Amino acid sequence: MSRVTLFALPEDLERPLAQVLREEAHKIVRKLHLQDLRRGPRSDALFLSADDPDFRVALSRVRESNPEVPVIAVTRVPETTHWLDALDAGATDYCGAPFERIQIRWILNSVIRTERRAAA
Repeated sequence: MSRVTLFALPEDLERPLAQVLREEAHKIVRKLHLQDLRRGPRSDALFLSADDPDFRVALSRVRESNPEVPVIAVTRVPETTHWLDALDAGATDYCGAPFERIQIRWILNSVIRTERRAAA
């Protein structure tokens, strides 16, 4: 299906998210450093932890490296204010653990479709 980057996610978020992505037949690329984002094929979407205290800085740097890639904020925190903060910081979308296949499918279909429309 799509090439998806998991960027520096904590293991307790990465493992269940990767499982759902594999079930949905996505190709998963794990990157740990910003310089890694500049190498290799571009991803259709990137997942970034919104729980990280440096989320805004990391998101800003990801946007500098790959301005057109949709960034999905990932979190353990379900509160609406956390979700709104992530979107306000520039995330394309937001998802919280526990991850469900339908949720991940919908988010990826939405952000990839929007990205392709913008590119056309």
